[in-house]
Amino acid sequence: MSIRFALNRTCAPQLPLDAFIALATSVGVQAVEIRNDIEGREFADGTPARDVLARLQDAGLEVASVNALQRFNDWSPTRAKEAEAIIAYAAALGAPGVVMCPVHNEDHGWTNAEAEKNLRDGLRQLRPILQAHGVTGYVEPLGMKGSTMKRQDMAVAAVTDIDGWDAYQLCYDTFQYFRCGDTQLYPERIGLAHMSGIARADLAPGDLVEPDRGLIFVGDRVGNIAQLRALQAAGYQGFVSMEPFSPEVQNDPDLAAHLRASLEYVSTLLRTA
Repeated sequence: MSIRFALNRTCAPQLPLDAFIALATSVGVQAVEIRNDIEGREFADGTPARDVLARLQDAGLEVASVNALQRFNDWSPTRAKEAEAIIAYAAALGAPGVVMCPVHNEDHGWTNAEAEKNLRDGLRQLRPILQAHGVTGYVEPLGMKGSTMKRQDMAVAAVTDIDGWDAYQLCYDTFQYFRCGDTQLYPERIGLAHMSGIARADLAPGDLVEPDRGLIFVGDRVGNIAQLRALQAAGYQGFVSMEPFSPEVQNDPDLAAHLRASLEYVSTLLRTA
């Protein structure tokens, strides 16, 4: 079973939309993830979803997600308004889902009990908005020290508790899984996967940060190939989106060639599993 690759906008946030689309088609992916948090780019700059969709369709690309609704578990009238705008945009764009990220700053001040309560409250509040627009919420555990939802099992328990699997799936991120030492896999609950590689060897997993995330080559510490093989063996058929945050990747003058080489490296190893 072949993996379907996508490209997250984090690969090249500096590029105008048409150039990003050209990059995606040149490296052979089937879909892209549109970001709502890049200043001066689509969504944030007010580009209508129908215009973005038309350009993607002309290039033969699908939309893997809109990424992301931040702090979804810190519910407020402001968050509700933000969620409505992002989810409505995703629906107009034909995106199957919106990635949803938890509060992840170390000074949030919540007890464990408060974090559990807030997680479930956010999921309950979002569910009718998602359902009204026919969009799935891709709940993404983030593995950094200050995260209020680090592991896959935390997300699964919360969605199960609110009886919300009609509105939610997991977003599985190979780096987050590695960073927090997660060990549990719920392939039947995963709707979207992210991948990125770590080359630097001077930090423990828990001390790594987003700008450390690059492309995947020999020497990758995250174990992307093993993780993706496990997903593949379990029958996962969704998109796997390359999501680097490294400035070196984003500003690479040979980005297309290096992206293509990384995707081919991953694809070759998965085919020979």
